[in-house]
Amino acid sequence: MPCHPQHGVQNIGARKSETKTILHEPRSVNKPTVYPFMKPILVPLDGGNKLSVLGLAMNVRIHGRDTGGVVSVVESTDQPGSGPPPHIHHREDETFQVLEGEYEFTCGDKTFTARKGATIFAPRGVPHTFRYVGQTPGRIMCTITPAGFEGFFEEVGALSPEQQQIPRVVEIGKKYGLEILLPPGA
Repeated sequence: MPCHPQHGVQNIGARKSETKTILHEPRSVNKPTVYPFMKPILVPLDGGNKLSVLGLAMNVRIHGRDTGGVVSVVESTDQPGSGPPPHIHHREDETFQVLEGEYEFTCGDKTFTARKGATIFAPRGVPHTFRYVGQTPGRIMCTITPAGFEGFFEEVGALSPEQQQIPRVVEIGKKYGLEILLPPGA
């Protein structure tokens, strides 16, 4: 049976020849799958674990330890011109939701603008980055699957701003399957 994309969905990360479709059989037929370790979670607006990572205000809103490692959710508040260096996640996918402002994303070889309400999927193994291009602070929510990468933010955020130097951050990132793509000579 062919799969058809939903209206308005763009495949931005791969050329047609690189696109793969993977179908999984359900675990049971006509029975819901129950995960006993998962419980409903409510994080109020001012809740979460607030961190400062490379000068960015980050908030781990849902931690993987609370979802059995299935998913984590991290929010960042971004200043004009800010954003992470290009990087590759080797263990997890990221899905971004723009909450406020305007961002320039690069995923693979595609660069595009994402405004409030936009959703961006950055699959593992694909180089990506974003830069906040708005004039007032912006906010973005990132859903990480599977969970675990939130530990990177916590580990870097536990360092003082003086200790958050790029070589140290690169080394911490390696523990989490993160490859930071630094320019030559950096």
